[in-house]
Amino acid sequence: MESKRMIIAVLLSLAIWFVWMRFFNPTAPEKQESPVQQTQREAAVDTKPVKDTGSEIKVAGLKTAKETTIEVSTDKYAVTFSNKGGAIKSFKYKEREVELVVDKNIFDSKGLFDFSIYFSKEEFTQGNDLENTLWDYTRLSDYVIKFTSNISIDGKPVQLEKTYTFNSDSYYFRIDYNIINLGNKAISFPNDYIIVSPGDFLGPDMNFDNTYNKLNQVYYLNGDFSKCEKGGGFFSKAENYKIENGDIRWAGLMSRYFLLIMLPENFNGTGIICDTREHTGYKAGIYVAANKVQPGEKFAKSFKVYAGEKNKDKLAAVDVSLKDAADVSKWIEPIRDFLLWCLLYINKLFGNMGWSLVVFSILTKIVLLPLTIKSTESMKRMQALTPKMNELKEKYKGKPDVLNKEMMKLYKANKVNPMGGCLPLLLQMPFFFALWSALINSIDLWQAPFIFWIKDLSLPDTVAQVFGFNINILPILMTATSFFQQRMMPSAAGGGQQQKMMMLMPLVFIVIFWNMPSGLVLYWTLQNALQILHQVYTNRKGKTATAEA
Repeated sequence: MESKRMIIAVLLSLAIWFVWMRFFNPTAPEKQESPVQQTQREAAVDTKPVKDTGSEIKVAGLKTAKETTIEVSTDKYAVTFSNKGGAIKSFKYKEREVELVVDKNIFDSKGLFDFSIYFSKEEFTQGNDLENTLWDYTRLSDYVIKFTSNISIDGKPVQLEKTYTFNSDSYYFRIDYNIINLGNKAISFPNDYIIVSPGDFLGPDMNFDNTYNKLNQVYYLNGDFSKCEKGGGFFSKAENYKIENGDIRWAGLMSRYFLLIMLPENFNGTGIICDTREHTGYKAGIYVAANKVQPGEKFAKSFKVYAGEKNKDKLAAVDVSLKDAADVSKWIEPIRDFLLWCLLYINKLFGNMGWSLVVFSILTKIVLLPLTIKSTESMKRMQALTPKMNELKEKYKGKPDVLNKEMMKLYKANKVNPMGGCLPLLLQMPFFFALWSALINSIDLWQAPFIFWIKDLSLPDTVAQVFGFNINILPILMTATSFFQQRMMPSAAGGGQQQKMMMLMPLVFIVIFWNMPSGLVLYWTLQNALQILHQVYTNRKGKTATAEA
């Protein structure tokens, strides 16, 4: 009896499960079989998982073969292809001697430049077997490699072609996709589109835990430059992907210093899809509308591919719209370019970017010295007016409008500008932001050392970690010099409250500067030190003048 009850319970559970899965399960939509899956099912081949390089694989439509590498070298690139997926497994940017393919990283990312073809958004996020298939290949010339693979769509035979064409001295190459109907009936694409993507990661290899070394998917939609963000927002749930419809001029990947961008030739994409899962690669795909292909005809699309630095001149040489991919603020760009030119020119003399920053800080201080002198004099005059200002405050207590008018009369009579003390700081801000942009985006400062513990001016000068918290020395030195500088400055009018606010500013700065590039913190620390020296000189000069009087 007990065994019968168990059997009935199991059968009842199975029936309930079947009814639920058949009629009520909202997370199990009917999946559309991809062309690659059709090929494997119809050919009934034993497809083994890809193993180490050199292993043999049986793939429908292809003869048994081993993974093979093919090399192409131009004046700009040294490229190694693999017939596994028809992908690029090594891409060296010769001008900087940098490898841009990073196959070992902290994300669930292959890192290859695979320029894959997908037939649905599910394939885009989950991948398809074309990525692991060994494609046939033909070397058409020193700079042209063609890969081919066979699939079927609705049982109709189709040949895929992926052709890479390089130029000897260009910062871009071409990739041509051909989907050829080998059968005697017209074929339609499952969703009336294909998705093409350059890959899911872009080097160089860095400490990707650092904020400044983050990657982004980037695209140009309806005339505007945009980025994708990983994960969900503060109040939103993370999705597997983000889709936007519209005219796509280009799309690709952006690392801290480099770009990998696909630019459709003579057409625009119809949308963009980005992998937004938090712990996967940074794949961006372009939707390409795909119509019926008649027997013996082909569906063909071509793309330019820019692979290089975030340099506006190099980007504009490929296409004017690519200039926005440099991601540099237009209003700060002229100052940034000038400062970077100065630093690189000084660096030719000293051969160390840290010492070049020291010299640059001194030169900046000399240029701003007249304003600094005026600022100091203005603060002294303000200090001298403090008793009269306190009298006015007491006299017009409770009458703020009258007090403001009387204060302005007092300033005007004594030729004092209440903002005069802040002027040098305000004028330094454009230099600060421009220098920040240069240190963030310019590869010339990447891995540039200074002295002692400062090994890379483009990153914080971390010397240790305590419970996961970085210990940085330069922000501490900067805060100390800021406090010392505040104590040396003439007391501003406004009483103890304003003085306390000024003394709190270094604490605010240490929070802001804590994880900024060490080159930027070095510059600000040097400015504080130079201001202290100037204040020491000014104070001594004032004492001498008083003694002589």
